[in-house]
Amino acid sequence: MPDCAHWSFRRAIAALFTCGSLFSMQAHAQSLELARASQLIAAAMQYATKNGMAVSIVVVDAGGHFLSGVRMDGAPFGTFDVARGKAAATAATGGASGAELVKRYQANPIVFGQMSSLVYGGPLFPSQGSLGVFVAGKFAGAVGVSGGASDADEETARRGISAIGASETP
Repeated sequence: MPDCAHWSFRRAIAALFTCGSLFSMQAHAQSLELARASQLIAAAMQYATKNGMAVSIVVVDAGGHFLSGVRMDGAPFGTFDVARGKAAATAATGGASGAELVKRYQANPIVFGQMSSLVYGGPLFPSQGSLGVFVAGKFAGAVGVSGGASDADEETARRGISAIGASETP
């Protein structure tokens, strides 16, 4: 895999296809079905409630397609769309965590500007609070959480992933 931290503008689009992207990972993806996505969300909501947070949680499949989502009572305005954008960005990069995507964005923000034009239904948000969902070592989808502090959003996603017997890394 190439070093994606030092992209040039000319290589930006090509890098989308080689830096752990959705396009290169699609053939190796595992299925994440609605039932498991719903279980993930239920566990994440339970963790958020226990910790006094009102968040939005969105799960997408490996292709970035919406599977399930929720905006908890009291979650701030706009958090559902942000959670979806976080999940979509993680899916588009083959499961890279939001924290990793922040680093990539800071190194070359033009990549996400270009990548957003390749997806449908909304922007990509390279922000902490999203994690890949790996089942049996294969990329199956992503979860994005928004409404709390970034590290709390990420931990909420992590708890949901763990509850379905999946992992955040291959």
